[in-house]
Amino acid sequence: MDGVVIDSEPLSMTIIAEIISEHGGHADPALLADLAGVSLAEALRVAAVRSGRALDTAALYQSYRERYLPRLRACAAPTPGLAGLITALRAADVPIGLASSSSLAEINAVVQALRLGPALAAIASADEVARPKPAPDVYRLATERLGAGPDGVVAIEDSETGIASASAADLVCVGVRTAITQGHDLGRGRLLVGSLEELNLSILEQLVSDNPSPPKTQVTAIGDSAGEEFLD
Repeated sequence: MDGVVIDSEPLSMTIIAEIISEHGGHADPALLADLAGVSLAEALRVAAVRSGRALDTAALYQSYRERYLPRLRACAAPTPGLAGLITALRAADVPIGLASSSSLAEINAVVQALRLGPALAAIASADEVARPKPAPDVYRLATERLGAGPDGVVAIEDSETGIASASAADLVCVGVRTAITQGHDLGRGRLLVGSLEELNLSILEQLVSDNPSPPKTQVTAIGDSAGEEFLD
């Protein structure tokens, strides 16, 4: 979700830096990019360790929760190409699932803000599994709820942690470069793109074709731009 469906990672890093500072530590949002894709608990733990102070992570967690959701709802906007890709997948009766390290509350806020509910056949949150990404648990739960096995499922991820999770679940993975995750190693993705605008149904079908190991390729394709009204 974060970084793929909605560009929420800069907001998250900004808020982490704010609350670290308010609790007496130091954090630069620009230096937290490596935490994209990990669970909130782990991101706060690492940020606290780096802060130079002994900080109460439970207090940080509470402060984060109090301010993140209202600001997330206020700035929620779909990433470029999301509406067209979803429209094309729905037209082809391809089920879509959401597997996220975010909490159910955060997922629900984004789903409601972008009106994604009718498009999603399954949702899985780190809240619901024993191990967050990079463990495969949340992807396995999502594919189970889709009624699918790993064959024929494509995961779209923007972070190194997310790609590791999808790969551990034996899924074909597309890596999406974002401003926050430019420094992440997305090399385990079968395909690397700059945005969802470079994906379409034909490309995704090719990724799950009978060829088990097609070469990793940089492609450019224009996604269908119709049907964006349900995300406005």
